[in-house]
Amino acid sequence: MTSPPRPPTLSDFTTLPGGESVAIAAGSPLVTLGAGATWWDKGTPVSVALPAGVTPEGARWIADGTLLVGLGTLDLATRSWRAIPALTSFNQLQPGFSSPVRQVAWLGDGAHVAILLETGNPPNRPAARRQEVVIATRDGRARGRLEVEAVTDMVAATDRVLVSGTKLQVLDLDARVIATLPGMAVRASEGAGMFAVTRTGRHEVTLVRADDGAAIAAWDVAVHDAVPVPHGVVAVDFEGTVRVGCIAGGAVREVASVASGAKAPLIRLVGDRIVLAGGGPSPVQTATFTNPCR
Repeated sequence: MTSPPRPPTLSDFTTLPGGESVAIAAGSPLVTLGAGATWWDKGTPVSVALPAGVTPEGARWIADGTLLVGLGTLDLATRSWRAIPALTSFNQLQPGFSSPVRQVAWLGDGAHVAILLETGNPPNRPAARRQEVVIATRDGRARGRLEVEAVTDMVAATDRVLVSGTKLQVLDLDARVIATLPGMAVRASEGAGMFAVTRTGRHEVTLVRADDGAAIAAWDVAVHDAVPVPHGVVAVDFEGTVRVGCIAGGAVREVASVASGAKAPLIRLVGDRIVLAGGGPSPVQTATFTNPCR
């Protein structure tokens, strides 16, 4: 008896109408974010504007069906964003200053949030700016604080946060540094108990185990962004070629690639789909993904 053909690792990419290109919420259903949020109802885009100052990065669905975005929640049914009252104390404006919240990353437990604050930041005095990461509970208690410098990205896993600034550090829920890695990430993402750190200047993707911050595999490839998957990683380059690599020892071996045509997109895994969000009037593309890595 002939075995049925195995499905391809990646299907051809298809373009969704509309969408945002700054961030993709972790979890399902697919929501893309920027100045607003867009999701799809039977293929038709539904969009809502986000209030000024709401940071789209680090948004996450949690187990109770809540979509956490910035320091609040986004209700798709009512198409409305609401601040979480207990967290408003972290976003107190001072005369002549902009909002202190620069980035937010919700942890996978839904009970903790990492907040990048920048204080002493009048527009005409950049040298006076001070940055710190605060790990807070959803009821507004700061569990820990860490002073940081020149942060380029911050991403959260279940109970760990990776911060890339002048140092690349992995923090626990009390903002204690559990690992420091060399270099600086241009982009970072999380999945499958790992962080994927993209270093464009070094033409490298490094997979970092979230629990202890250990670098477990490196991929010598020039890419724009990458996302971990079980036993591997999926990356996309500036021209939109998506590459699938599987961990083999301390390295990553490429096993598949598909051209998408997207330009310098973000890449995330949402359910069984690889999602790209790049430039243009319809920036979102998706392809079904079957993980070949074991």
